[in-house]
Amino acid sequence: MKKFIVILLLASLMQPLFAQKEINLLKKHEISLLKLLLADSVQNANFTVNNIVNFGLDNQLFASSNVIKKGKEVFIQPLGTGRLYQVTNQKEVLQLIRVDNTIHSGVNFYAQNFMIKDTLFQYGGIGFWQIRGIVSYFSNNTHQWELVQSNRVVPSFFDDYKDAIVHVNEKDPNPKMYVTNSYYYPDYPRTFQSESIDSCYVFDFNHREWSTLGKLNPKFKSIFKTKYNRSFELHLNNYCVFQNQLEFYWLNFEKNQYGQFSAKESERLRQIWLSFYNNDQSKQQIQFQFNIGNELYYAKINPGGDFEWVKTNMNLTEINPKQADPIYLNNINFVDTIVSLLSKYKTLLLLIVIAIFSFIAIRTRLFKRKKIPKELTTILYQNFYNSLSIVEKELIEALYQHNLKGEELTTKSINKIIGVQQKDTLTQNKSRSDHFIKINQKFKMTTQNIDPLIVKNRDKSDKRQYNYDLNHLYVLEVEKVIKK
Repeated sequence: MKKFIVILLLASLMQPLFAQKEINLLKKHEISLLKLLLADSVQNANFTVNNIVNFGLDNQLFASSNVIKKGKEVFIQPLGTGRLYQVTNQKEVLQLIRVDNTIHSGVNFYAQNFMIKDTLFQYGGIGFWQIRGIVSYFSNNTHQWELVQSNRVVPSFFDDYKDAIVHVNEKDPNPKMYVTNSYYYPDYPRTFQSESIDSCYVFDFNHREWSTLGKLNPKFKSIFKTKYNRSFELHLNNYCVFQNQLEFYWLNFEKNQYGQFSAKESERLRQIWLSFYNNDQSKQQIQFQFNIGNELYYAKINPGGDFEWVKTNMNLTEINPKQADPIYLNNINFVDTIVSLLSKYKTLLLLIVIAIFSFIAIRTRLFKRKKIPKELTTILYQNFYNSLSIVEKELIEALYQHNLKGEELTTKSINKIIGVQQKDTLTQNKSRSDHFIKINQKFKMTTQNIDPLIVKNRDKSDKRQYNYDLNHLYVLEVEKVIKK
């Protein structure tokens, strides 16, 4: 009996270990990595690992994954899928729980995810023969990625063969995203060879606007002539830290500064690197680095699946802003700017010039036209009014009554008059458009006027909506035919 009780006790103690193997497909090194991240419940982390570290997911769907830690929460976002997983730890059993409802995927390979407050954002990426330049966010309501509307797009992506850097200070109360380099296909679809626009950009999340800060400093660009190691790219508040050829650099986009760490600090970081990674006899180690808060972790996964790491503190006091250089140059020569604009937009400028001359010619011709006698004008307006249907007359009268009050007629009121208030939005838009086109066509044909009778203006409180009004040039004449 005692032996039976002992066996039951041991089985209960070993249960979490067996459950870990049965409930999910996490490998030993993945469990060790996730437990390390979950051990800290305060600091943040954000890094990318290739799909050899696949966290039990089908790694044919993606090439790499973003690991995002926000306090005690850890998320895995396989880049290229749109899927989002949250890591849970219940009774020492780690699991990945899918939290999204994404259907389509394949457009966000080499994108970058980051947390701002409690919202996960994503920027850039590549897929389906295009470079993505939008910002999206994961909605906790729809459980899908939603578009952040902005004034423009800045296409970019972040693999080991491009020298673009994206940085967000997640703790900034007025968060901004900084990006070096935008990419485009100059000869698409003939080739997919991409070219870069070597400028520095900033996206203001509060105003949802992109701005160009200036042209990248050639000295800064020269750092990336050799292959850039993206695995060592750390983000510590307003600093971005990276290394190239075991030279360690810092960036401060807010102050437009970059530089190298002191010789002492660079040597210290270099020695840790060399002593930790240079014993790889098999040449099959998976090596990557990440930071949790100010603590830098050098990590590796050996061929046997063992996860090893050493950590050190990032000493930001070894940064000397007095020896810094600018990241970008914004003192662009005025003449060069004009020449560049003329060269880039010469077709558009030519069309604008043609449009201006056409407008002047039409306006001159209008003023030369003989004025129609008042008696004939009255007859023409009456003919116009008689040609209208009952619904069209109701629209004209409603527009006139609102014009007297200094108001415009809303789309809601128009939908009610033309009887489509219960229809879908597409049908409502088409029906309104058809009615106003017919009225304006009849007006021009019968009265010989050039300008339309009914005009539309954007709603002052909601710029997405349009309101309608009578053209002020014809209000008096319309009043005569309505009251006759």
